[in-house]
Amino acid sequence: MRGGSRAGGGAASPRGVHVLAWLRDQGQLTPAQYEAALHQAQRSGDRAEEAVLDTGAMNEAQLLKVLATRYQTRFVSTEKLAKSQINRAVLQLIPRKLAERLQAFPVVFDQRQSVLSVVVAAPGEEDVEKQIQVVSGVRVVRSYVARPRAIEAAIDKFYGGNPNAFVHVHRRDVPRFAPVSPLEARQGRVAGEPDDFADPFSGLVPGDEPPSNPGYGVTAPPPPDTLGQAPPAAAPRPPPPPPPPRPVALDGIIPEKVDLAVGGGDGVSREAYLETLNVFASLLERERESLRGHSGTVVRLCQMVADRAEMSADARHALLVAAYLHDIGKSTPTYHLTSLNVARYEGHRTHAQKTRLTPIKLFESAGLPDESKRILAHMYERWDGQGFPDRLAGKDIAYGARVLAMVETYADLTANERNPYRKVLSTGQALSVIKDLGGQLFDPTLADLLVHLATKSKGDIGSRPRVLLVDPDAEETTVLELRLIEHGFAVEIARDFNAACEKLVSPPDLLITEVDLGGGAEGFGLLERVQTIDSAERPAAIVFTAKSDRDSVSRGFELGAIDYLVKPASAALVATKAGQALESSVRKRSDGVSGSLKEMSLPDVIQVLSNGRRGGRLQLVGQGRRGEIHFNDGQIWDAKFGDQSGAEAIYAMLRLSDGSFALDPSFKPAERMIEVSPEGLLLEGMRRLDEDI
Repeated sequence: MRGGSRAGGGAASPRGVHVLAWLRDQGQLTPAQYEAALHQAQRSGDRAEEAVLDTGAMNEAQLLKVLATRYQTRFVSTEKLAKSQINRAVLQLIPRKLAERLQAFPVVFDQRQSVLSVVVAAPGEEDVEKQIQVVSGVRVVRSYVARPRAIEAAIDKFYGGNPNAFVHVHRRDVPRFAPVSPLEARQGRVAGEPDDFADPFSGLVPGDEPPSNPGYGVTAPPPPDTLGQAPPAAAPRPPPPPPPPRPVALDGIIPEKVDLAVGGGDGVSREAYLETLNVFASLLERERESLRGHSGTVVRLCQMVADRAEMSADARHALLVAAYLHDIGKSTPTYHLTSLNVARYEGHRTHAQKTRLTPIKLFESAGLPDESKRILAHMYERWDGQGFPDRLAGKDIAYGARVLAMVETYADLTANERNPYRKVLSTGQALSVIKDLGGQLFDPTLADLLVHLATKSKGDIGSRPRVLLVDPDAEETTVLELRLIEHGFAVEIARDFNAACEKLVSPPDLLITEVDLGGGAEGFGLLERVQTIDSAERPAAIVFTAKSDRDSVSRGFELGAIDYLVKPASAALVATKAGQALESSVRKRSDGVSGSLKEMSLPDVIQVLSNGRRGGRLQLVGQGRRGEIHFNDGQIWDAKFGDQSGAEAIYAMLRLSDGSFALDPSFKPAERMIEVSPEGLLLEGMRRLDEDI
């Protein structure tokens, strides 16, 4: 069991995981080091870069040099950042809460050129520089890379006045900082720091030159008559020639050109091509009721399987193209063609035989990859050889076709009430169906992999958290709505304050709101309304607005917003932030009591909470299912696990050896449904387990 704000459980996806993958792909990490760092990041809730250091795979100097090369910038070490002296005028350019949210710290401001230099964990990602530029009003924001914990410590030290903030930054390559004495704190120095400490940017890569004309902020404050002026450079040297452009896309993969005749015949990046298909498919599905966003969900699941199976870049791209197009021109209000539906119903089978090649024919002039055509043509083959068109069996079926057939069926079972079971299945029920069909319809190994992903990656990969998007501008929300659906959200929209309040009666998981809802700053009033909702049901909130003044930013955070994003910002960024906000909200509610059932068994967790006379709702994820145990003063009042409830749910959950747990202490159980003591429940549960053995 872990405490503190970093406790995120094993299910959350760590920030910076794409950097981790890039380090592995560049040969900086072995596969074993990659897995160890990924596990550490999931356990701690830290960025992945910190996990690399915590596991000892690299030391700080090695990691920062590699990252500086990746981002084509320079790095600032923890030691240099700790020894800096930052002028108050520099700090005032970025509100503290914004600095904490972005993990960005201002170090230098050249007022004459209106250039602000900041240190961030990942320069260029998530539009950090753009957001800082809008809020601070500077002309240019220049980013340098630094260790995430060092940035947090700098914020704590220089904004919060904590002279010992850097004491707890663990580093393997240099000694820890000693605590600062009261005298040294008054002098603004770190213990043992030389009096003549100068520019922390010296010795950075590439090259060994400090930024030209750095302005003020990182050395001793300028005299009063020069405050706000950049001191002259002592011996200016021409800056090094700029490095050649190096395109970097998501997951650290350099965008590749694909042979697609688009427009004037020039190649387009794979990312751009997939994005075009995403918008196209999402728009076509807007009126499909329960199948709205179906293709986006299928793509998301295919990505998870492809990444876990370590498919090659070409194979992964072909699979995602097929996933976007698999339903185009085939499904009707009467028929939704999945492998399961086609196997169960003769009408579906006949319709599939007639239309299975429709996506290929429609996009023939778009230069579909040959492998995408093969996947689309054979997605109704069966593992047992009883499918069509060629009655292929087992591994003779294209791997991508096997993946697509399985995940599309799973997505249909968990979202479409017109599936063969005539109801939307829970994640556990759908996974049970997929696993039972392994060896018949589906590749049994892939079926096991999907179950594994449900337990390990996101807990419940079939869940669709609700997001309420509040914005009077329909044009502004269209692309964002599509992107949120692609990221697995069920999206509801309100155009004004009153409509939003009506929807808050049944609170969503997340609120994204504009400040100006047509008559002033009603968005802030909406945040106030959210604060009146019981904490157990209170949605996480993000402000996404054109209002970028510092007072508005501060007020948004004061009213409980987890994030404050300034327009224009990409829909992809907002959707990513939405996912992070949801995870942050879950971690916050957990009150630091969270962890992995591999590290601490459920009986141990129950005993700890019982002996501590704790109250709340213990939420668990395991075997593709969610469960919860309700505590009141250390006693268990109720429990649920899939379709089971009461004591039987407890006995079923005691069988879990792998999964994650988190306690929501704000939850108050309404009625006691279990009268047996925790000790009695554990004894009976252990007896049943022994009988099974």
